[in-house]
Amino acid sequence: MIGRRDRSRRRLAGISLGVSIGLGVGLAAPVSGRAQSSSSPASSTESAAAHNGFALENAQVPVAQILAGGPGRDSIRAVAAPEFASVEEATWVTPSTPVVGVAWKGEAKAYPVHLLEYHLIVNDRFGSDAVAVTYDPLTAVPRAYVRRRGERELEFGVSGLVYNSGFLMYDRVGESLWSQFSGRALAGSDAGASLPRIRVRQEPMAVWLERQPDTRVLARPEPRRIDYGHSPFSSYWISETIPFPVAHRDDRFHPKEVVLGIEIEGRRRAYLGSRCTAAGGRIRDEVAGRTIQIVYDSNVGVFMWEAPEEAFVTDAYWFAWKAFHPDSELWEAGP
Repeated sequence: MIGRRDRSRRRLAGISLGVSIGLGVGLAAPVSGRAQSSSSPASSTESAAAHNGFALENAQVPVAQILAGGPGRDSIRAVAAPEFASVEEATWVTPSTPVVGVAWKGEAKAYPVHLLEYHLIVNDRFGSDAVAVTYDPLTAVPRAYVRRRGERELEFGVSGLVYNSGFLMYDRVGESLWSQFSGRALAGSDAGASLPRIRVRQEPMAVWLERQPDTRVLARPEPRRIDYGHSPFSSYWISETIPFPVAHRDDRFHPKEVVLGIEIEGRRRAYLGSRCTAAGGRIRDEVAGRTIQIVYDSNVGVFMWEAPEEAFVTDAYWFAWKAFHPDSELWEAGP
């Protein structure tokens, strides 16, 4: 069984919105080796033209692995000035609506996944902290980062580029490219830097409200332009296609099977939805001597978990977790 969120309230819409991401189009094979830079003005100009205007200087990965994803720079509009509503006012969510929940600096906010699919990035604030709340529909990965680099406060946009089949954010001032998955700058003046991560949870609204009853809900950023009731990725969820080359893959499992990934003290372990279901849906495990508790609901494809603060926990599609963490352990039930 492939666990995934319940989106039955939306009709199958196919891949649309200009985020067609090249599904079904022949793509170059992944290139291995060290990142290459060119001193030729002509080749630099050609590279920028092929990469939505980004020069890709100081690239931390092979430039050939940074690909145009289909839409141009900012064709997918990040949210710059988010508005929020009370739970009672938020008629665009139901108790079963999947949300990305963030509790930080005494505030709790819920970002409905069906809104994030259309915008990918919300440039938000929690108190005095500038925070980017992000979601990648290609990898099913939610993330939140402190969007500050030294004394500079960053504002992120959608570059239209991908690496390891995950989308790249860009800083609107410095134009560095940042991996949404890792929070690391892959090219530009900030290349090699990393953003501080903030813990997020991806779970049904009702579950998040049990944790954070005073939460506020992201309002629909562009209700007159976008029909948020139709997902542009509904065909993608069940497809076995990985839309872009990835550095590492493991075809023993469906690439879009959902996993919960755990990172503690350099150790990584992946909990596949199918294995959790086979084990009865409730898991108690130890990673690096720390106790992890997981409940997996196979009806909606959602993980609920408890883990120590030092653990970094993420939802992802199996192919994405493997692409970025090829050395990850794979959990399996004991005898």
